[in-house]
Amino acid sequence: MNNLLVRLKRFISNKNTITILCVFAGVAVLIVGYIWRVNQAVNPINVPYSLVRMAPKSKVEPDNIGTIKVSGAFVEQTEDLVTSKQYILNTDWYVNYDTVIPEGGLFYKSQLVTRDKIPDTAWDDIPDGATIFSLSVNSHSTYGNSIMPGNFIDLYLKSTDDEGNVIFGKFIESIKVLAVRDTSGNDVFADSQAVRNSGELLFAVQNDLFLLLSNATFVGGIEIVPVPRNAAYRVEGQNGETGTRVSREELINHVLERVSEISDDINSGQLTEGNINNNTDVTTNAEGTTPPTTTTAPANQNGGTINIQN
Repeated sequence: MNNLLVRLKRFISNKNTITILCVFAGVAVLIVGYIWRVNQAVNPINVPYSLVRMAPKSKVEPDNIGTIKVSGAFVEQTEDLVTSKQYILNTDWYVNYDTVIPEGGLFYKSQLVTRDKIPDTAWDDIPDGATIFSLSVNSHSTYGNSIMPGNFIDLYLKSTDDEGNVIFGKFIESIKVLAVRDTSGNDVFADSQAVRNSGELLFAVQNDLFLLLSNATFVGGIEIVPVPRNAAYRVEGQNGETGTRVSREELINHVLERVSEISDDINSGQLTEGNINNNTDVTTNAEGTTPPTTTTAPANQNGGTINIQN
């Protein structure tokens, strides 16, 4: 035992041994310090990533989400990055129509949308008896691309009579915009770096109003002008009422006078059912044709009427 202690004492007291031990200790301190500093700087954070390739418009399924550690500095510098798996699990997310999430790719908020925000699904649940209408527009007629999906608009009619006088007035009111596309069919407000201008407004109207709008757009010399409304109007509608409706019947007559063939629905006065707040009397003679009729419509906001001869 004494011999062992003597040998250990000699080994420790040897200058070469002390030098070697100091070198090893210094290297160990450097390694431990480096690892600690790297971890402090990187600060790894668990973030979700895709286990499979996710195509545009596909639903993000929980089974296809994993987690991986990435640099905390990277997370702090990327505001759009999804940093929590619960963020995805708490909502039914879909991949945006103009992007693909590759296998192993991280999730970004701009890549994820709810189902109602995907083009071509905004009108999946339109009511029976309604039809999608596409109104051609441009950046100027949409107030510098300011009309967006979810906004409510009125449609004004601009035309001229037989004497060249300008006709302009509110045609149909309280219409909800479902989508805004450019001339190539792309969503103008999709999260994309491309600059897009409005080319068409898409909205749903009852079938009789669809026929009326189609007639108005097909007839030469008639222009349909969209006008956005304010937030209170969107909720309450005009005069506390709700629902899309024709505003001025004399404008209907102006359109129908220029159409050689119109549907039986319009001839039978069905436009007045739930859409027109005016009284229209239509009769049919023995030959089955509709004779000239006189209708009464509000002339202005101050009261009074105009007799319109068809």
